[in-house]
Amino acid sequence: MNEARRPETTADDKRKQLIQLFLQRTLGDVEQMRRNVPQLIAGDAAAWQELRFAAQRAAGMAKSLDLGILEACARELAGIADEKFGGAPLDAPLLLSATTAIEMVAIEINRLFAEMP
Repeated sequence: MNEARRPETTADDKRKQLIQLFLQRTLGDVEQMRRNVPQLIAGDAAAWQELRFAAQRAAGMAKSLDLGILEACARELAGIADEKFGGAPLDAPLLLSATTAIEMVAIEINRLFAEMP
């Protein structure tokens, strides 16, 4: 019974794995948001709803993983989508805010990836 023993995964290792999976998934969501910019510009309600949902999900997970800056960026993006659904005009300032917020989420994800060991 010579069973090979694997080193136990520490809580810190598990947290890093969760963060990495979360960042990969969220980066995929950001890529989808980027592809949907033409639909956002056109005012497509489904594209705006998808953006809001992805931003809310990212903000919630970022909060649970103590990724404060990413949480703030994602909450800002969700807030912009909320403004649109609250009746804000679909004008250049709103669209610029939305696309900038998408890029800020992407920048923060890439920064976090760069800091990972």
